[in-house]
Amino acid sequence: MGMQRTILPNFFCWTRFGTEAGEAIGHILQRKEDERAANRGVFIWGIGNAVGPSIRELVRRGPKPEVLFSPIKCSPRPQDALPAAVAAWMSGETLDGGAYDLPEHSLVTSRYDPLTPRSTHYALVCFSRTPITPVHSVGKISFAGLTNLRTGRPIGASQVTAVVHSSGADVNRGQVYDVAIRAELAYPYFIKLRQPLVLPTSANADKGKREWTSSAFQFLRRERQGPNPHQVAMTFGQTADG
Repeated sequence: MGMQRTILPNFFCWTRFGTEAGEAIGHILQRKEDERAANRGVFIWGIGNAVGPSIRELVRRGPKPEVLFSPIKCSPRPQDALPAAVAAWMSGETLDGGAYDLPEHSLVTSRYDPLTPRSTHYALVCFSRTPITPVHSVGKISFAGLTNLRTGRPIGASQVTAVVHSSGADVNRGQVYDVAIRAELAYPYFIKLRQPLVLPTSANADKGKREWTSSAFQFLRRERQGPNPHQVAMTFGQTADG
């Protein structure tokens, strides 16, 4: 684990993780560790919140902003465990509006509803010199001691990702979260993802998890190298040969 200090920063990005896009958290974490190792420390972590302005403020507060990851406490929602479809995101945009090419070994997915399709998603650009798996507690966070960095307001229970100020409240009182992963945020820190590509199968399919990851990468690379790499109009249920 990177930066295994017992003292947590006063300001950081905090995100809670669990089953997402039909993919169990154990597989997500292993996939992200494989990604980190292949990308020389960089891994891209998809989130649902548009926290760009707060990330700007976090970066302004210090030269090495951090992101802390905690396991979510509730059971996964049905739409997360069994989504209608799963999309991989093909391109990104920085806080300044510039184009961002996802690293070669990065795969960012999210649940996708073909009836109400989304054209954007979001992600954190993370860096760790050391493996992020297996996870174990490197600190604790008191939920009651957190406030939004920019507004000073308390964190909402449904606010899965937030940029926070921690008062260092007593972790023996109230709801407490373990810090399972601690990493740096690397430039450009936060990206808006575009060009969703609906994958042929989801991670909860019968095939092995590593086989699913390999198939997803092959499908994604083929689409990027196709005759119209910026035109994505795949239909859920298509196979890689369809």
